Parts: sequence; structure tokens; C-alpha cells
Amino acid sequence: MSSEDTIRKAHEEEHKSHSALPYFIVWALLAFFTALTYVTGRMHLGTWALPLALTIAITKSMLVVLFFMHLYEQKGANRLVILTSFIFVALIITLTVSDVATRFHLATPAGAPFGTDLPAQVEEGTAPEHLPAPGQRVGEPPGPEPR
Repeated sequence: MSSEDTIRKAHEEEHKSHSALPYFIVWALLAFFTALTYVTGRMHLGTWALPLALTIAITKSMLVVLFFMHLYEQKGANRLVILTSFIFVALIITLTVSDVATRFHLATPAGAPFGTDLPAQVEEGTAPEHLPAPGQRVGEPPGPEPR
């Protein structure tokens, strides 16, 4: 094979025509997953909220990487770099979530989506620090013990 044939073949591969249809389909899927993220975020799914949000985010990021960054057309090293970065991100998220989820329950912040047995009491008047002391009426300032 001559150098002219190699150059011509490389030039033909460089100027392949791309259809716009896959981009519109991916855009529609991204819009769907964005709406799904919003809807599920308003549902208060408890312990399923975090895994569902991460699954949707990973799906959206893979669509962007594969189609808009043209990774599905790439070979070898580029795919390996992206795969390695996704593995490290998954490792960091897994270690962080497992650290917070296995803490002593009093060390977990109130309102955390995982790792607590009791729901957060954030409304004033229902949290333990807002309740009156034994023998004290609501609205009465704390004072010395009655004799």
C-alpha cells in the first residue's frame, strides 16, 4: 500500500458524514433523565434517593461521554482513560458513603439521607432542644428551680 493510499484512506475516515438523529435522540434522553431527576427529587424516597440519583447521573454522564464526546468511535487508550476515571470516581463515592453510613448514629448529621434511624426533627418546637424542661411550661423562660 502506497503512501497516497494511506493518506486518501485517512482523509476519507476523517470526513465521514454523521447523522444528526443520534444527537437528537441523546438530547431527548438527557431531557427525560433531567425531568426524572427533578420528579424523583421531590418524592422523598428515603434510602433509595441516593442510589437512584447516582444511577441517573451515571447514565446521563455516560450518554454525554459516549455520544457528544464521540467515545464510541474511539479505540484503545482513550477508552481506557475514561474507564479508569469512572472506576476511581466510583471508588471515592463508595468509600465516602460507606464511611458516613457506618458512623455512630449520633455523629451523623441530622437530615442525612442514610445512616440515621430517626427522621430529622428540624421544625422548631419538635426537636428535643426546643422542648421545655420537666416541670416547665411552654413559653416560660428557664429560671431557677422552684423551691
